[in-house]
Amino acid sequence: MSDLAVRLLPEIVGLVVTPGAIAGCILLLRSSRPVRNPLVFGSAFVFVYLLIALSALLGGATGEGSTSHRASAVAGLLIGLLFLGGGILIAARPLRKGNGRPGLLDELRDAGPRRVLVAGLGLAVINPNLFIMMSGMSVIASSHVGPGRAVLATVALLLAAALDFLIPIGVYLALGARARRGLERAEKWMLARSRAIGMGVLFGFGALFTIRGIMNLI
Repeated sequence: MSDLAVRLLPEIVGLVVTPGAIAGCILLLRSSRPVRNPLVFGSAFVFVYLLIALSALLGGATGEGSTSHRASAVAGLLIGLLFLGGGILIAARPLRKGNGRPGLLDELRDAGPRRVLVAGLGLAVINPNLFIMMSGMSVIASSHVGPGRAVLATVALLLAAALDFLIPIGVYLALGARARRGLERAEKWMLARSRAIGMGVLFGFGALFTIRGIMNLI
């Protein structure tokens, strides 16, 4: 299990570092429903990741020899190249004029739970972490551990994804109204640097997954 935990470390870190999810959660903590909406938003992300995990587990990820190390390495390599390509596209795209604030954020501020759920599901599907979750499940499938350890590793991945929401919500509940000023500053900081943060995540994890995939194939 310890070897599997080390192999899953890049995926765990990648699932925790989700700028879009964190920014959306921070925004919703400043909405008219500061706890319920973030919980609904985060649940949508975790639900999508859970479907991926269940598909892999029920598809035989816990079986012996279900996925070879080579297949897992190729999957990780392809995801790394995909991330690098996404980073290049963002870098090549001209800077937008304006305040850089996506209109969806303003729409979600006063949205009801149902609309927040739909937005969360949509963002989860187009979120790069979707591929990180797939990579994590392929690592589990190639580790040839038993069902119990495979499920435990999967729970660790899902918990890492949930931390994007649990940490901001926990801070808000702990500090109450005092957290609003900090949340406002955090939101402005992330929006002002959204392009740089996006490129940093894509290039950083793209390089990490690419190098790891190549090393595992050698």
